[in-house]
Amino acid sequence: MKPLERVLKSLAHEETDRVPFMYRDVPEVRSRLKKDLLLDSDEELFQYLDIDFRWVGPEYTGPENNLPNGNRKDIWSVEWKYTRFSENAGYWNEVCHPLADVTDPIALEDYHWPSIEEWDFSMVESECDKYSEYAIMTGPGAASPGILQFPVQNLIGVERSFTEPYLNPLFMERLIQKVTEFQCAYIDKMFSSAKGKITFLRLGDDYGTQQGLLFDPETWKRIFMPSLKAMADTAKKYGAHYYQHSCGAIRDLIPALIETGVEVIDPVQVKACGMDPFMLKKDFGHLVTFSGGIDEQDLLPNGTPEVVTLEVRRMIDIMAPGGGYFLGPTHNFQDDCPTENMLAMYDAARSYAPFS
Repeated sequence: MKPLERVLKSLAHEETDRVPFMYRDVPEVRSRLKKDLLLDSDEELFQYLDIDFRWVGPEYTGPENNLPNGNRKDIWSVEWKYTRFSENAGYWNEVCHPLADVTDPIALEDYHWPSIEEWDFSMVESECDKYSEYAIMTGPGAASPGILQFPVQNLIGVERSFTEPYLNPLFMERLIQKVTEFQCAYIDKMFSSAKGKITFLRLGDDYGTQQGLLFDPETWKRIFMPSLKAMADTAKKYGAHYYQHSCGAIRDLIPALIETGVEVIDPVQVKACGMDPFMLKKDFGHLVTFSGGIDEQDLLPNGTPEVVTLEVRRMIDIMAPGGGYFLGPTHNFQDDCPTENMLAMYDAARSYAPFS
């Protein structure tokens, strides 16, 4: 079975020869895997692991974003600094929030918002043609936009992102509208340039913590649903499917996500409260496809290949019947995940197809 056929059949809730394989990582892990496996390119790695997806997006051609002090400035004019937390890994963190002191929605009109003129979309279709046998997803970064984490929290700060929906809803709603105007124009240009060859629009935000939701469902529907639906509907005009990322305990939000038009929910953070895979499959498995599910908080960094194999088989037994499941980690593979555990995850799923 070809990768695209496998993914679309599972998405349609039909059983396949094996579950489709999703892949997520941080740069340090990808470099290590290629080194350990004696591979030269990302494509060689994806082929080695039998990944069923490929990722595309336009090329950024706007103003230089590398600053003299070693920091970076993103398309929203947010400055970022690299913080190392181990010998081999680190993260980029915001230096400041450029709209931290802005409270008047009218003042947002004067901010320097990004433009799609800062991107070259001319190669998107040819990139899709290279991967015609695969399920093609919008790539990490600007091609897979969000609202809450990127860029609202970057622009106004985390605390205000939680309080403004209640204390200053007009400002929050106008801020999200301004963000959405760019996101929809960008998505429309990307998908029109691809001429219907992109399979999935991936939207990414985190709406849950380890214990529960960041917003009650009704507030979430009022503040975030219109924007997400507008972006998804833009991609669906071109025949694409809507794939939504959200870490955390989001079980109580799943009905609203389905109402928004979500077709795939990622990454099924099984260690979070209420994210029991058996109950998720039972209650929602006929309505949505789940992607992820192999624990990255404890199992992959701390387990053994044998334990990983057993958990992969357990997840397939729960999630694969009737289709509607893509196997992958519950977060990006992190630098503390041993190579042998990541390989064991895919090896176990490749050799275990009880419903084929």
